[in-house]
Formats: sequence, structure tokens, C-alpha cells
Amino acid sequence: MPRWVQVALAVYAIGFLEGAGSHVWDLATRGNHAYDLVAWPVQVLYYSLVVLDSLAVYLALRAHPAVVPLGVAIMAADLPANWHYNWAGVVAHRSHILYLTPMSLFGLFVAGAGVPLWRVLRRREFWRATPDIS
Repeated sequence: MPRWVQVALAVYAIGFLEGAGSHVWDLATRGNHAYDLVAWPVQVLYYSLVVLDSLAVYLALRAHPAVVPLGVAIMAADLPANWHYNWAGVVAHRSHILYLTPMSLFGLFVAGAGVPLWRVLRRREFWRATPDIS
């Protein structure tokens, strides 16, 4: 596997591990009502990210091609929700943008690396699934 793919998968694993840890921390410290201030569809998203982010970490560590569409879907849902619910804080206190910047950069990385990473992992999965005929 090319070195850049290994690095990209490590970044995926670290980023989604941080995401899962963040949501687990929210639930551990604030309980079942950690996300009561957001609309119920976003609550469902945030609760499900404990599982989905963890699944993305597992898939990244296994170099499974499914990590790419899952990762893009997670970030496509998570980023707009976080920007929407944190926008008032950003407007009131410009320093709050520091909370959203790492998450946004990670989302850009996931999206930007998606197609080339998908191509390599899908090709690798194909060859790994092919029986040895020699």
C-alpha cells in the first residue's frame, strides 16, 4: 500500500476517533440530555456518531474501502450541523471559530482525499478477494 494511503488512513482513524471520543465525552459528562438544545434530527445524528465514528475508525484501521463513503457521509452531516448550532457563538466571540476549524479542516481532508483513496482501497480489496490460482 502506498505511503500516502497509510498516512491518509491514519488521519482518518485519528480524526474519527477524536469525533467518537468527543460524543462519548458529551454523553458521559452531560448524560442522556447532552444534546437537548439542538433539533431532534441533529440529536439523532450526534448520538449515532458514537457508533458511526467508531465504525469509521475500525474501517480505516482495516484499510476497508467502505471507510471513504462512510467518512464523507459523516462529515457531510456533522459539519453543517456544527456550524449551524455554533454560528451564534462564532459571531459573538470570534475565538469560537477555533473550535470549528480543526473539524472543518478534517472534513476538507476527508472530502479531498476521498476519490484517490477510494480508488486505491477498492483496487486493493479486489485483489485481496481474488483467489490465488498459481
